Amino acid sequence: MDEKIRVLISNEVPRIDDHIDIHSIFIELNAYVKSLEPNINLQDLGDWRLLINVLAQRTDAIGIAKRVVRFPSDKEYVVYMSTPIPDDEQVSYGISNVKEAFFKESNEKYSNIIETDFDKYNDLFTYMLETSKNTIDWILTRGVFCNRIKIKLSEDRKYKY
Repeated sequence: MDEKIRVLISNEVPRIDDHIDIHSIFIELNAYVKSLEPNINLQDLGDWRLLINVLAQRTDAIGIAKRVVRFPSDKEYVVYMSTPIPDDEQVSYGISNVKEAFFKESNEKYSNIIETDFDKYNDLFTYMLETSKNTIDWILTRGVFCNRIKIKLSEDRKYKY
């Protein structure tokens, strides 16, 4: 695998694939981070890579783990972010299956918290894609420390939150 940065999507919402094409979001997010790659100091990682793990779950806010996880066997640093999936009572495009998932309250001790605005979007696909892109921008604009090396977007990039 030659990618220096990539995105993985994990899911905790039962049968979400019945309502949204997660694979298409995966493809688009990986294309997005690939487009950002020239503006990120990824060469400072040497032969290591950066993985952004997007977790679709039942939670109350967007959460970005304050610490990067290091996997020496894979030579990979992982940043975890959670994206709340709305239920059918929160917005018209929400899905009832969300109520079947275990609720995980945001915790500022371990995560940076960003409030989400479900009403800005018209459908679940757009919400998930754009919220994930905006959160990735936030992460990379702020930067992440990987073994004391700060990996971040160059100064001319701005996040949308």
